[in-house]
This record gives sequence, structure tokens and C-alpha cells, in this order.
Amino acid sequence: MVCFDINEEEALYELMEYQEFTEIIQKEAQARGLVLEDVADCAKSIYFDLLPPGCGRDHDREETFAIRDTDFTEKERAALITFMKVQSKWPHALRWREDVSGKAGEGNVQGCQ
Repeated sequence: MVCFDINEEEALYELMEYQEFTEIIQKEAQARGLVLEDVADCAKSIYFDLLPPGCGRDHDREETFAIRDTDFTEKERAALITFMKVQSKWPHALRWREDVSGKAGEGNVQGCQ
């Protein structure tokens, strides 16, 4: 497992080298009919564009992050879902779901503030 405690950016790039990450991002790109290189380029920046440093640490573990089609492009969703699938197997993983309903969310789903 990657350690995000010291340098989140380095840890993120280390994570992107893991076989599990590369397998999942390939499957996500293929399933969505996207170019793998485009999704991989998006993955390099999307995490930091969306989540401020340390965001997940104080997150209420009962909340669920929604990755909505109204909020993200197809490439962005593929990149985010890759990260979420990888971390789903870790202790204290963040809960998440993909929402492709085309509707804005409500309820207890919220991002970091």
C-alpha cells in the first residue's frame, strides 16, 4: 500500500505505477471507449484538482463520494473511478459510487470542503 503521509504527490505517482492501477485504468478506458493515454493524462492531475491535500483523512467514513456525470467528463470519471477502485481494498477506504443519472445529487453525498 502507498503511504500518503509524507508527500501526497509522490505517493500518487507511485500508486499509478502499481500493476493493479494500470490494469484498472486500462479496463475503465476500454469500457468507456476512451483512449488510455488521455485517461492516464487526466489521472495525473484530477486527484489534486479536486481534493485538497489531506482531504480524505478527516472525512466522515459514513459519507459516500458521488462521481457524477453532471460534474465530470468521461475521462475524469474514468480516472477518478480508477483511484477509488484501487483504494477500495485498503483499510479505511473511502466509500464512493458512480452516478450516471444526469441529475444533480442530494443527501449525504458531498466532497471535501
